[in-house]
Amino acid sequence: MIIKNWMLPQQFTISSDALAVEAVLLIREHNLKMLPVVDEGRLRGVVHRRDLSEAAQCVTGSGDLCEMNYFCNKLKVKDIMVRMPITVNLYDSVEDTLMKGREMMMSTFPVMDGDKVVGVVSDREIFVTLFKLLEAGSHRTRITLSGVRLEGGTLSKILDVVDACECTPSAIFTVPDKENGDVRVVLRAECKDPEALKKALEEQGYNIMEYGS
Repeated sequence: MIIKNWMLPQQFTISSDALAVEAVLLIREHNLKMLPVVDEGRLRGVVHRRDLSEAAQCVTGSGDLCEMNYFCNKLKVKDIMVRMPITVNLYDSVEDTLMKGREMMMSTFPVMDGDKVVGVVSDREIFVTLFKLLEAGSHRTRITLSGVRLEGGTLSKILDVVDACECTPSAIFTVPDKENGDVRVVLRAECKDPEALKKALEEQGYNIMEYGS
């Protein structure tokens, strides 16, 4: 899975000399988590929704007219942006980006193609990816097997059981289960008789961890 195919294409940027209040309005209008700061085609920094919100709350909470005037008319994006932000490459994998996010405690990255900002990837896009993988909202038989030893032909054997029950598989993938190398097998399928599939898998010795239809 490559970032290029799952990111949010970059549509909005702001200059470092723009007023912070302009960034607030742009982020709110388009429901953004982060806004790349670009001067003359080059990434100079990023401004986060969280940082802008905290600055605005601090000013409005104080009730000081001078501070409010400064925020609305003088505070610039360059005064609040994060300089030299951590980025990811257009052709980085989603998996590597998740690892980078966990290591650096970050949930949003600008996506670069050379020196050009071409998109943004965040936990929001990862959530949408997971939504698609799990086929959320679709009427499917949902089965998760636990304690499966992943060897050559393991998934094929499971799919043979699915076929034998006259079900049509729509998704199958694995996630780590135990330190001994076992995995969980997440299965989605269209079945006329979901109970028959569940029973057939149990008869083959598989442990049904989750089941729904």
